[in-house]
Amino acid sequence: MNEKTPEIQPIIRALQVLEALNLHTVMPLAALHEATGLPKSTLVRLLDTLIAGGYVVRVSRNVGYAVTERVLQLAGGFRHADRIVEASRPFLSAMTAQHKWPMAIATPDGDVMLVRNSTRAESPFATDKDFLGRRVSMLLSALGRAYIAFLDAEERETLLSLMRNSRARRNAMAKDERAVARMISHIQTRGYATAVAVPGELHAGFAVPVMDQGRPIAAITLRYYGAVMTEDDAAKRFLGPMQDTAKAIAAGI
Repeated sequence: MNEKTPEIQPIIRALQVLEALNLHTVMPLAALHEATGLPKSTLVRLLDTLIAGGYVVRVSRNVGYAVTERVLQLAGGFRHADRIVEASRPFLSAMTAQHKWPMAIATPDGDVMLVRNSTRAESPFATDKDFLGRRVSMLLSALGRAYIAFLDAEERETLLSLMRNSRARRNAMAKDERAVARMISHIQTRGYATAVAVPGELHAGFAVPVMDQGRPIAAITLRYYGAVMTEDDAAKRFLGPMQDTAKAIAAGI
């Protein structure tokens, strides 16, 4: 899909504006234009709409715009994410206790995944860096790919549209729609995702989604040494237990 539908465009642009404003106490129109790349005339229309909705306030003509407390209502879903993380703890620990490899869970945070819990401290084989609390790419990490691949087509396209409008390097792949489509199909066929290969990286891993009523709500990953086993070997040994763990997490929410 090369053209974004008229219904999606204003939503994506409004989210861009809120995202930019949320990083600053106040922003003038010129700074918003530079941050988002949107024409000033478009920004004015979007800002007027957000002001009417109570999400943005115009401080002054010279100072610019700021978000209001109403934007906090948009974060209500994070309470659900907290329940997912708490539900995951015993199951991830059990996986690591049985198989020794470190596990982690991440939940979506805009166009990235936020690593919310890890059993790195419980694994005798965890020697790579700790990603706890880190935001990882939706299109480059195994966690992100496992999540986005199992979204329904409409929600996935909305998220990809947001990425295509982003200047972040982590989202560059979103512009190659054929590559993204191949990646999604491959992950859906296999049932798991792997990260983009990094030359010289000793560790490898794969991830599966945590599904709730047919929709992904998180993703879990298992990390292992690439020199110890191949991806096929890891999938044969751990894909079943990983999927069972994901189901147990969903059931425990």
